[in-house]
Amino acid sequence: MKRKLVLGLVMGLIGLQLIGCSNEGSKSTTENLNNQTATESKLYLKDIDVEENVVLGDYKGIEAVKGETNISEEELDSYIAYLFSASSELKEVTDRDVVENGDVVNIDFEGKKDGVAFDGGTSQGYDLEIGSGSFIAGFEEGLVGVKKGETVDLNLTFPENYGAADLAGEDVVFTVTVNGIYASVTPELTDEYVAGLGMDNVATVEEYRAYWKSMLEESKAQSVMQDVEAQILTQITEAATVTEVPQALVDKFYDATVNTMTYQASVYGMDLETFMAAYYGMDSEAFEAENKATAEVSAKQALVCLKIAKEEGISVSDEELNAAVEERYAEYGSTSADDFKAMIDVEEFRDSLLLNKVVDFLVENATITEVTEITE
Repeated sequence: MKRKLVLGLVMGLIGLQLIGCSNEGSKSTTENLNNQTATESKLYLKDIDVEENVVLGDYKGIEAVKGETNISEEELDSYIAYLFSASSELKEVTDRDVVENGDVVNIDFEGKKDGVAFDGGTSQGYDLEIGSGSFIAGFEEGLVGVKKGETVDLNLTFPENYGAADLAGEDVVFTVTVNGIYASVTPELTDEYVAGLGMDNVATVEEYRAYWKSMLEESKAQSVMQDVEAQILTQITEAATVTEVPQALVDKFYDATVNTMTYQASVYGMDLETFMAAYYGMDSEAFEAENKATAEVSAKQALVCLKIAKEEGISVSDEELNAAVEERYAEYGSTSADDFKAMIDVEEFRDSLLLNKVVDFLVENATITEVTEITE
């Protein structure tokens, strides 16, 4: 199941800080998401006049539902199983020499169309899990029953909607050699195994489970609060009247999301377009369309928050900004607060702090009902 792209002011707060650290944003186009032109964002919240442009509705006493933050034993078991699956090792199968579904096979392969090898169709020493659906239909199925050391020709057809136009719907032949057959072996959760992980103050299974339960509950609590904030922001924005949204502010939030997603993609060693397709099921056009729409919503939410800040006398003093810099500079790889301030757009950073303060104010003045049952 593909992930839902979560956008809005909450993500914008993060993105604004990321933009502040790089002092630049990125413009996406459907032609190429990954070759974007850097543009500096020079519109700051202090420059926006919301006196006549924004009429507030109710923004205190907003009702919101706060989900359960406890982690059930089933959730904990599932997460630990996930961790262990990522820690599994490949061991060569010795009691048989025939490929079965679920095996990991090491293969050499060459794909040809009309007798000519095509780009991207050749590899040596490739590890493939049979049944994973990583290759086109018929490839993995065609290796079931093949013996170690055997070479087979697989006559296959690429899907009509395949990404490479020169291969879409085309008949090809893959010549595949099975070099080895392996099984994925997951370690057993024991005190001895846990002690060998070298985790601080975690040496037993009980301590291991307690550690991850605490981490999951902390993560869930953050997610639950973000949901509460989103509920409140949606309601106060719907209750307000905004006559005009500056395009530069919309662009700022658009850039923030692209910047954030590009960073996430880099963590996985991917470019943005590949990451969006793999994790969110979006091509470049779909991502751009959704991002534009939600950037407009985020910008409208920011205007409403700015008007609330003026109504309630909420601001970010230099002392508060410096304190935030001192608290966070190490998170961004800076060696000192001065170095951090030298590399960021200070006013952009101040804007993110201001929006955070307003959101905190809204939460403090909301009526929040807590869910008492654990929900998956």
